[in-house]
Amino acid sequence: MERIIMILLIKVLVLYLITIAAMRLMGKSTIVQMTPYDLVAIIIVGTIASEPLISTKFWPTITALVFLVGLHVLFSFLTLSQWGNRFFLGEPTLLIKNGEILEDNLEKSKISLIQLSSILRSQGYPKISDVDYAMLEPIGEVSIIPKVENTPVTVEHLKLKIDDEGLPISVIVDGKIQTRNLKLLGKSKEWLETQLTNSNLHHKDVIFAYMTEKAKNLVISKREKA
Repeated sequence: MERIIMILLIKVLVLYLITIAAMRLMGKSTIVQMTPYDLVAIIIVGTIASEPLISTKFWPTITALVFLVGLHVLFSFLTLSQWGNRFFLGEPTLLIKNGEILEDNLEKSKISLIQLSSILRSQGYPKISDVDYAMLEPIGEVSIIPKVENTPVTVEHLKLKIDDEGLPISVIVDGKIQTRNLKLLGKSKEWLETQLTNSNLHHKDVIFAYMTEKAKNLVISKREKA
């Protein structure tokens, strides 16, 4: 009995790791921006990966997973071409044009007026008249282009000059120095420790610290106990 349980646990561990590796190979977009073939691939991967847990077909499952990942990667490359993108993903669909709802396109996209209104409200446009264009993207999201008078005011509109500090890059996470990130910033571990010493801190007293890429500003968040 113990041997059977041990074999089952090993199967779960191996399949768990292989499935994670498969999802990584299939790309980040599989998780963040799910396309139709992404969704199908995830469903099939889950189904195939669970098969050995209720049967003894272990190696055929691994073979099927490898084949599926290869197929998904192939489809991903095909979508880089225009015809492949149209075939696998489809094309964007206009739902609102010049502030007017396109009922036929709503019906074809299987989106109700209530759903569209909810999407608009969630993105800060309670009135349809505030929207110039709304477009259903192939990944299932609705992109909204507001009318010019409703466009959010930006720094450029106000003609203000703001210094670009660059991307904030973490240098300490949970008390651990991020040596690789320091190299990207052109700084050393010794330099960081000197900065901490000047503030009467040790890196273990810091829960999070980051430095801006261009301005090189160091921002430190201390632990409550520090």
